Amino acid sequence: MRFLVSLTAAVCLSGCGQDPSETPPSPPNVIIMMADDLGWGDVGVNGGEVIRTPNIDALAEQGVRLTDGYVSAAVCSPSRAGLYTGRHQQRHGFEYNIAGRDTKTGMSTEEATIADMMRKAGYATGLIGKWHLGKQKPHHPLSRGFDEYYGMLAGGSIYIDSTKEGVESWPRRSAPTARTEANAIYDGFEPVEVEEYITDVFRDKAVDFIERHKDERFFLMLTPNAPHTPLQATREYLDRYRHIEDDSGRIYAAMVAAIDDYVGAVTAKLRETGLEENTLFVFLSDNGCAGYVVESCSNGPLRGNKRYYWEGGIRIPFIAKWPAGLPQGTDYSQPVISLDLYATVAGAIGSDATAQDSVNLLPHLRGESAAAPHEYLFWRAKPNIAVRKGNWKLWKVNKTDLGFEALTDRAASRLPMKAWPQDSPHGQMTLLYDLSADVGELTNVAEENPEVVAKLEAALSEWSESMGDPLWPAFRSTLDAIDGQTVHLFF
Repeated sequence: MRFLVSLTAAVCLSGCGQDPSETPPSPPNVIIMMADDLGWGDVGVNGGEVIRTPNIDALAEQGVRLTDGYVSAAVCSPSRAGLYTGRHQQRHGFEYNIAGRDTKTGMSTEEATIADMMRKAGYATGLIGKWHLGKQKPHHPLSRGFDEYYGMLAGGSIYIDSTKEGVESWPRRSAPTARTEANAIYDGFEPVEVEEYITDVFRDKAVDFIERHKDERFFLMLTPNAPHTPLQATREYLDRYRHIEDDSGRIYAAMVAAIDDYVGAVTAKLRETGLEENTLFVFLSDNGCAGYVVESCSNGPLRGNKRYYWEGGIRIPFIAKWPAGLPQGTDYSQPVISLDLYATVAGAIGSDATAQDSVNLLPHLRGESAAAPHEYLFWRAKPNIAVRKGNWKLWKVNKTDLGFEALTDRAASRLPMKAWPQDSPHGQMTLLYDLSADVGELTNVAEENPEVVAKLEAALSEWSESMGDPLWPAFRSTLDAIDGQTVHLFF
C-alpha cells in the first residue's frame, strides 16, 4: 500500500526506459477517460484493497501517477466545465451543478473547448458517455467540437433494466427499470433504445471508434457514468465479488470492475492497432466518491467525499500514460488540476492554443522542470471557498442555524431544492490543514497559524474577485457537522 503525499519531483519507481525527450514524439492520439464519482482509494495503485483494478493499475505502472491530482469542483457538471475549457468554470458562470436546468441552458457557447482545439488541429473527435453541460442544440457535444457523440446528455441514467436476470440494483426499493426522456441515450442528436448494460455499450463504442479512426489522428473523450448512482451491475461483474455480503458494496465493486475492464479493452485495442506507443491516455474521476453510497466506496486516507473541499471531494485518481512521450512507472507529487489537461494536450500535439488557467504538465512530468506547476490551487462554490499552497490547505465554509431535520431527501442527503443565498449570514468556519503531516485533514490548525491563514485568505479574495458571477444560484445543498459546528455546503 502506498499513500505518497510528499511534494517531490517525479520519481522513477520501476524501469523508466528511454528518456522520451531524446527523440521528440510525433503528435499523439489522445484519449481522456473520466469516471463518475470514483474515489481516490477505489483503485489498487492508490492503495485500494477491496476492488481489483489491474488495468487502471497498469496505466500507472506504464505511465505517471499524479498523486496530488485534483479536479476543479467537488460535483459533476462544474468539474466537467472546467476540464473541457481549461478555465476555472467560475470565469464563465458554471459555478454550480446544472441540476435539471440543462434543458434551458448549458456551458457558455463563448468558451472554446478542448474538442474545438483538437478538431482545428485536424483530429477526428469523439465523445462517448456523459455530457452534463446542456441539452439544447447550441450546447450539444456536436456543437462543441465533437464530430461524433454517443451517450447521455443529462447527469445520470440507468445502466440496465433492473428486472433483467442477473442484474442487481441498490437501493432495491427504487431500482430503475426503464429510461425516460430526461435520461435517454443519444447517438448524435437522436435518442436510441439500449437494452444492454450501458458501461459495456460505451466500451464497445470506444473500441469501435479506435478501429474506425486507426489510420488518422483522433481525440476520444470517454465519460462513463459509472460508478455514479443508481448502483447497478450484471452477473458478469457481480460474480467477482460474491464474498462482499453488503449489497451496495458488492454492486459498487462490480461497477468499478466494469470500468476497469473498459480501460483494459481500450488498451488492448490500442496495442492491437499499433497505436499504444504514441497515444496519450489520461484516466481520472470527475470528483471523489459519494458519501451517500453507504461507505461502499473509498477515498482512501482522505477525509470527506463528493460535495466537500476536503481532499476526499476533489483529489482523485489521476494517471497519464504515453509511452513515446512520458516516463514509465513514475509518481509525480506536485499539486496539479484537471484544468491542466487543455494545455498539456495542446503541448503534446504542438498546438499554440492556450487556456487561461491551464498549465502544460509535460515538462514537469518528464522531469525537465523542477518548478511547481501552480503556486496556488483554488476552489469555490460561492460562498464556500478553498485554496491549496504547498502543503497548506484552507477551506472557509458557511455556518448555519439549520438543523438536520431540514434534510428532505434523506437518500441523497439534500436540503430542499431552492435558490440558496450566496452570502454567509451566520459567518464561516475557517479550516486550515497541513497536508504533509495530516493528509486526512483531521486537525484544524488555523488558530496556531494566523499568518498562514491571513496569506491564504488574501490569495482567495484576490482570486475570487477575478471570477465571474454564477449563471444560476445553488439549488442543491446539504448539511454536515465539523468539529461540533453545523455547516452548509452548496453544490
